[in-house]
Amino acid sequence: MRVLLLFTALCVFTLPGISAQAATVPQITDAAARDMDRQLASSLGVGEAPAKGVSLMLTTPVNVNNFEESNPLARQVQEELTRWFTQAGYEVQEIRKGADVLFEPGTGELVLTRRAELVGAEQPSSTAVMAGTYTITPRNVRFNLRLIATGSQQVLGMSSVTIPLTGEVRALLKDNTQGGATIEPSVVTTLP
Repeated sequence: MRVLLLFTALCVFTLPGISAQAATVPQITDAAARDMDRQLASSLGVGEAPAKGVSLMLTTPVNVNNFEESNPLARQVQEELTRWFTQAGYEVQEIRKGADVLFEPGTGELVLTRRAELVGAEQPSSTAVMAGTYTITPRNVRFNLRLIATGSQQVLGMSSVTIPLTGEVRALLKDNTQGGATIEPSVVTTLP
């Protein structure tokens, strides 16, 4: 029974050609995007993936237990998926584009915003929108990502990926958007 559980765990946490310990966030999100791309092409009947020319909007994955909570890791996953789908030939719509360029002294010239009152007036429309959730466990962060048809509630493609909790990933789980410095332990103990 132990061997079966260990084998199952290794299969779940290993991506083709990537060691679970060596996998990076971009590699893991690329695998998820390829998986959803294949399913989307099949669901839309466009032939082989990638489904070039299909329009997508990508949103930030949220905590499965609180849909109003996210973190920098989830926002990075959104960015990596946006990169992959754009490079694959999808028409990715940037839903955070502001109506105008905002000039912030000490920060710079900004066009992306998460402030609803500054977002462009044009409502984006697309074939599908990516939504997702994440769950944090003592050793991993599990993302469940789905492409949902915008005209219905039909899931056109879905992928689940696991990101091991490395030092880099732990740092991305801390939400430092409030501007305060976080105090970090210098040693992390992981029990078997």
